[in-house]
Amino acid sequence: MQRIPEEKIDEIRSQVDIVDVVGNYVQLKKQGRNYTGLCPFHGEKTPSFSVSPEKQIFHCFGCGKGGNVFSFLMQIDGLSFVESVKKVADLAHIPLDVAISQGDSAPGNKPDSQESKMIEIHQLASKLYHYLLMETEEGQEALQYLLDRGMSEQELDHFEIGFAPAHASTVTTFLKKREVDLALAVESGLLTERDDGEVVDRFRNRIMFPIKNDRGQLVGFSGRLFNQEDGPKYLNSPETPIFNKRNILYHFSDARQEIRKKEEILLLEGYMDVISSVSATFSNGVASMGTSLTEEHVQMIRRVTNRAIICYDGDRAGIEASFKAGTMLAEQHRLEVFVLQLPNGKDPDDFIRSEGAEKFAEIYTHQRLTWTAFKLQFFKRNRNLQNETDKIAYLGEALAEIGKLDQAVERELYLKQLGSEFDLSMEALKQQLQQTVVVKPKPHDYGGPPPESYGEYPSYEGDGGPVYEQFSFAQPSRVPSAGLTSEKRLLKYMLEDRDAFIQIRNLLEEHQTDFYHDNYKALYTHLIGFYASGNDANPLALMDQLKDDMARNLVSELEMMTVNTDVSIEEYQDYVQSLTKSSIERDIKEKEQALLTATQQGDIPAALELARTITTMRATMKNTPN
Repeated sequence: MQRIPEEKIDEIRSQVDIVDVVGNYVQLKKQGRNYTGLCPFHGEKTPSFSVSPEKQIFHCFGCGKGGNVFSFLMQIDGLSFVESVKKVADLAHIPLDVAISQGDSAPGNKPDSQESKMIEIHQLASKLYHYLLMETEEGQEALQYLLDRGMSEQELDHFEIGFAPAHASTVTTFLKKREVDLALAVESGLLTERDDGEVVDRFRNRIMFPIKNDRGQLVGFSGRLFNQEDGPKYLNSPETPIFNKRNILYHFSDARQEIRKKEEILLLEGYMDVISSVSATFSNGVASMGTSLTEEHVQMIRRVTNRAIICYDGDRAGIEASFKAGTMLAEQHRLEVFVLQLPNGKDPDDFIRSEGAEKFAEIYTHQRLTWTAFKLQFFKRNRNLQNETDKIAYLGEALAEIGKLDQAVERELYLKQLGSEFDLSMEALKQQLQQTVVVKPKPHDYGGPPPESYGEYPSYEGDGGPVYEQFSFAQPSRVPSAGLTSEKRLLKYMLEDRDAFIQIRNLLEEHQTDFYHDNYKALYTHLIGFYASGNDANPLALMDQLKDDMARNLVSELEMMTVNTDVSIEEYQDYVQSLTKSSIERDIKEKEQALLTATQQGDIPAALELARTITTMRATMKNTPN
C-alpha cells in the first residue's frame, strides 16, 4: 500500500479555493481582502468567522478554530484526513490514483467508522428499492400510482424513489448475499429484529424516499403507504447513530447551491411538495421530516441564507405550522421571512400539478406576504370583526406588531391599511401606537448578517429606526503584554520564512530564552521538526501534519495577522529581548511573593537573600534593551 505523496496533496490543495468549499456550509460575505460569516462550529449572532482566499485558511476569532481546506472538512463533516483529501480531489476533478492503506495513508487518518458502513448499507438498499420500483412487475402498482400523481420517470430517477415489497425478507436476503453485517443493518434502522430473534425488513409495501443528511450522505428512508389504510401514512427510519430528524431537512444538500443563488430557502411540508417545486424550477425547496422546525434546522438554514419563504399546506394545520415556524425564524433568530398562501387551501404539490409551474412562480414572486402581513391575517382568523370586543382586541394585537417594525415607512404602510380597513384616522392610530410598549431587540440579539456589510450591526434607539454601530472581531478583554505580542510576531515570521526561522532560533539560543506560553512553545517545537525534515516554509502543509487542534488553530490565527513584511534581524532581536525581559519580570514577581512569605514567617536570612536577588534581577532587566 502507498502513502499519498506530499506533492499530490499540494496539487489537490492548490486546485480548490477554500472560499468555494467553505461557502457550501457558511454564508460568506466579502469584507476587504477576506470573507466573513457566522461560525459553523459554535453558536453566534455576530459574525466572527473569517476566510482568507489569499492565505487559503479559515479562522474564527470567537471560538478559535482554524485551519486549511482539509481541516475544515475534517471538522465540519467528521472526515478523516484521507477522506477530506478525497473530497477536495473530487471537487477539483483530480484523479487520486494511488492505493491508500487505512493505517499508513496520511496524518490524521482513521479506519472506516461504523457510521460510514451504515451509510454504505443504505446506499445498497436504495439501489435495490429503485430497481424494484422501475424494473420489476412487483413494483408496477407503486410505479403507476406515482405516475398517476403526475410524477415523471425523470423525477423518480432524480430523487431515487423506490419501492419496498410486502415480503418480510427482501432487503434482508439481498444484504445476506452480499455478506453485510445484519446486526449493523439493524442498528442502522434498515432492518428490525423480532421478539424471536429473526431479522426482517423494517419497510414493507411502501414507496421509499431516500433521506440524505446535510453532507449528501444517505442516512435513512421514509416509506409511504399507497394502496392500504393500515399503518401510518409515512414511516421514517428510527433514530440511529446516522439519522436524527432534528438534524435533517429533506433535499437540503442538493438545494444548498440554489439556495445561495436565490439567496433564500423555500420551506415546504412534504417530500412530494419538494419534488414538485424542483420540477417547477424552484430547486431551493426543502422539507422537515414530518416534524416542526427545530433549532438544529434553523442553524442549518442560517449557514446558507438569511431569508426564508414558508409555503406549507393551506389547511388549518398548515397555517398554524407556518405561524410557528415563522415565529422561530423571524422573531427568535431574526431571519427575513415571507409566507406563500396558495388558493383554495391547496398544498404545493397539488397546486403545481393542477395549476402549473408558471402560476406557482407568479405567486412565489409577486404574491408573497411579509411576515407582518401574514401575522395580521393570522390574528384575524379566530375573531369576529363585526363584534366590537373582537375588533378592539385585534387592533391591539395589530398595533403591537406594527410597533415592532424598525422602518418608519413600513409602520406608515400598515397603519394606513388598518385605517382604511376599519375607517380610523391616522392620528388616532399613531396616538394608540405611541401608547404601545414595544421591547426592541438589542444588538446581540441580531441573528443574521448585518445590513449592507458585516462591518456593522444595528442598535435600536427611539422610533427613528436602526442606528448602525461599528464592531470588530474578537475584541480582547485587555491589551496583550509586550511578551505575548513578541511571541506571536516571532512565530508569524518563523512560519512564513525558513531563513527567519534560522535567524530567530539562533537569537533565542544566544539569549538563552524561550517561548513562555505552552501552545506557542509547542508550535515552535513542531516548526523545528518541520524544517528539520527539509520542508520549505508552508503553513498549509504544516497544518496537515499537526494532529493537535490547538496548534492548528494557532497557525490559522497567526496567518490572519498583518505584520510588516520588510523586517530586519534587529527587529527580531528586539522581540527576543522582549521575551527575555518578560521572563525576568515573571521571575521577579515569583521572588517578591516568596519574599513576602519569608517576611511573614520571620525568616530574616531568607528574606535578605531574596531581597538581594530581586535587586540584582531588576538591575539586569533595566540593562536589557527595550
